[in-house]
Amino acid sequence: MARYSEEIINEVRQSNDIVDVISQYMHLKRSGRNFFGLCPFHNEKSPSFSVSPDKQIFHCFGCGVGGNVITFVSKIEGLNFIETVQMLAERANIQLPTLENNVDSQKEILKDKVYKVNEFTAEFYHQNLYKPQAKMGQEYVKKRQLSNETLKSYRIGFSGKFNELYQELKKQGFGEQEILESGLVNKNENGQYIDRYRNRLMFPICDARGRVIAFGRKSIR
Repeated sequence: MARYSEEIINEVRQSNDIVDVISQYMHLKRSGRNFFGLCPFHNEKSPSFSVSPDKQIFHCFGCGVGGNVITFVSKIEGLNFIETVQMLAERANIQLPTLENNVDSQKEILKDKVYKVNEFTAEFYHQNLYKPQAKMGQEYVKKRQLSNETLKSYRIGFSGKFNELYQELKKQGFGEQEILESGLVNKNENGQYIDRYRNRLMFPICDARGRVIAFGRKSIR
């Protein structure tokens, strides 16, 4: 069965305006910031089905059903998730890659996993800065007069010792392939996994979409 990365799924969802799509199945009338209509999933006389163009979600106050554009199409068409994504991709003229015999798609899925590794690591480093074992980092930020607001705003963190990050990533269920691909952990000739950055102040670097793509670091010994 075909599978698609989270990045591709997000592109499909964002390329299909939920009001436009739902309007193809039912009549919607604007009321304030939202649109309302008779719910297609249960019998009702007064419109309780709400669609939010701002949040790109729908919700029925009568039967409780709700979700995004993929959820709606899947439910009303009786399709599974993959079939729905394919249908909406075709509607938006998006060509979908697949994992079946497709090296580029394999790379895309791995890249998506690495983004998740980076995001977890950014939060791990940041929380690590407030722990007793990060005294070296705490003294440095105090010396530089960095406020707590600044630390949180930029998610400044502190890398620990030996393989602390690797152990936490494994606990979170990340595989060795994406961990090594991230460049945050190295494997030595003895087969040991060692964190690349240790006892350093860490700064996550994000792209235009807010994804953590790299880390700046500063030695404070």
